[in-house]
Amino acid sequence: MAVKEAVPVRDEESALDDSPFIEPIGFTPVQLNTTRARLLLSKRALVVSSCLVLGLLALVYLVSARSLIFDTKPANANVSISGLALPLGDGHLVLPGSYRYTISAEGYLPKSGEVEVTGDGHSRHSVTLEKLPGRLQVESDPAVPIRVLINGHEVPNENGLVEKIPAGIMQVTVLTDRYLPFTQEIDIQGLGNTYRLQAKLRPAWANIHISSNPIGATVTVKGTVLGTTPLTAELIEGNQTVSVSLPDHKTVDIPVSVTAGVDQTLATVHLGPADGLLRVVTVPEGAGVTVNGKFRGHTPLTLELPSGEIHRLRFFKDGYNSIEHTIDLGAGMERDLSINLNAIYGRVRITSVPVDAEVYIDGQYAGMSGQTFNLPARNHSIVVRKEGYAAFDTNIIPSAKLQQTVRAVLLTSEQVRWEKVPSEFRHGAGGTMKLMRPNTVFTMGSSRREQGRRANEVMRKVSLTRPFYIGTTEVTNREYRQYKRMHSSSHVNGVSLDNDNLPVVNVSWADAALFCNWLSLRDGLTPVYLTGQGRVIGFDSAANGYRLPTEAEWAWLARYDNGTMRKYPWGDTLPVRDNSGNYADSHAAKLLPTVMRTYSDRYSATAPVASYSANSLGIHDLGGNVSEWIHDLYTIGTGLSTRHEENPTGPQDGDYHVIRGSSWRHSGLTELRLSYRDYGETPRNDIGFRIARWID
Repeated sequence: MAVKEAVPVRDEESALDDSPFIEPIGFTPVQLNTTRARLLLSKRALVVSSCLVLGLLALVYLVSARSLIFDTKPANANVSISGLALPLGDGHLVLPGSYRYTISAEGYLPKSGEVEVTGDGHSRHSVTLEKLPGRLQVESDPAVPIRVLINGHEVPNENGLVEKIPAGIMQVTVLTDRYLPFTQEIDIQGLGNTYRLQAKLRPAWANIHISSNPIGATVTVKGTVLGTTPLTAELIEGNQTVSVSLPDHKTVDIPVSVTAGVDQTLATVHLGPADGLLRVVTVPEGAGVTVNGKFRGHTPLTLELPSGEIHRLRFFKDGYNSIEHTIDLGAGMERDLSINLNAIYGRVRITSVPVDAEVYIDGQYAGMSGQTFNLPARNHSIVVRKEGYAAFDTNIIPSAKLQQTVRAVLLTSEQVRWEKVPSEFRHGAGGTMKLMRPNTVFTMGSSRREQGRRANEVMRKVSLTRPFYIGTTEVTNREYRQYKRMHSSSHVNGVSLDNDNLPVVNVSWADAALFCNWLSLRDGLTPVYLTGQGRVIGFDSAANGYRLPTEAEWAWLARYDNGTMRKYPWGDTLPVRDNSGNYADSHAAKLLPTVMRTYSDRYSATAPVASYSANSLGIHDLGGNVSEWIHDLYTIGTGLSTRHEENPTGPQDGDYHVIRGSSWRHSGLTELRLSYRDYGETPRNDIGFRIARWID
């Protein structure tokens, strides 16, 4: 660029200034060459740029893409994948993401699904296509309508063509009337193909020749008439019944076992004359009928009787005279017969205690007791009733030859109830229990003037009305060891107290009470004794289980004798009577310091239970053998009260329990008395127990 030289200019104001002056000049920009721009926008440049971009994108795709491979069965299946998926070897190259796929092959059902391809690695999946079902075309020889069963199940078919059969080994059965079943196992390949099966059918019948005498009889099988004899019929294989019939002749049924393809000729069927038909009625109806001595039923009745014979008929019914009748019927003849039976009567007198009770005969009111009734000689139900009493019922058959008597003893409801209660039974451990029903008032204890009396024998008036069961003997070692297997009653100076049939001893009061509870549970009853922390803490007087006898019960059982109180087990006076019980006798002299040397009971210590006679109530050993634990806690009263105690059971709490009765160790006057009372809690070798049970 050229620069012009500056020419100094002076004016008036700067005339005195000698500095040079620079004058600006015009500027013209240089013009650029446009050839390069045209090259950048040329077609070639665009193609190159596009290739570079595509190459870059391809590089990014190859770096990011993952292979997606499907292992298919069949292996030649077509795989179609949605989106951008480049075929690569056995699979496709795809970017991470979700893809829908469809796999198909000829002869198979297509399968579609969705897979997720992640950037962590390649994705490989196995897909098995299900074969298309096949078809089965069954062609029978001969060509007849058929039924087709596959693996035992019938399938629909149209002219033998069965559609939609799954691929696999199939058992095909072809059924049709009058031919044997055809069965064959085939392999259905599926893939929509049709399998053809040729079924050669074999006849299921045989030719059966049938003849009869006389000829012309009708032949029927299963209700279908095949023709008249003689004839040859085709019968299906199996057990068949051929019926041959002719008017006025008996029909004959012939069982025939038919084998397919095996022809038979049956023996000639001889048709005898038809039976006659006899319709029988009687007045009254319900009479029994025998024909030639053989029972045939009750009227009204229809009888088939062989023709050309004389038949003896007999008619009978309770309360009526029997009648005999004879009859002869021709072949195929039908007749009606009516028989009137004559009633037989007998006299029955019905009385009752108490009198004037109502009498019902066969459910109908007949009158008051004390009458004689004329009744048909058949079984009658007799019921006698009176208000306040349970009904009496019985059955009787009057006799025409003699008069009979029914005596009805009517019981009150209470009497009926007690008749159902057993008077005696065995409990679960084996001992015998006896029913007691006391209803009495008596005095316990003894008079101050009684010789040998102790201060604790205070007299008390007691009312005993509650029924109860009592053990007829004391509990034995055998019975107790069912509760405690290892218990031992021990011995006295070598004399055993432990034999099975000896009374159990060396048990405390609590041991006896817990035995009662155990036995109650064993026999399905409610225990009487309440327990807590391993000890007895009270009792439930409403429970129905086993318990020890109350002192009032024991005193009544031992002492009460027709309104008086017995003093000793054998009576009211000394000396001890022979065989009256087990006390300290001469045999116990080596064990005890004091004995009755003039009395012998044959045992040194305890004796087997029931060794001596029972008292008047059937109870053994209430005196002697062993003393007995009592239910009641030990107390001492203050004297005879004007009021009486009703069924006393004693208090719930206390320190000691009552002991009653003498034992094998006793020989003194005080202990031998039945009013003798003792007390304790711990075991002794001369104390046992018996059990009781309330009943309501």
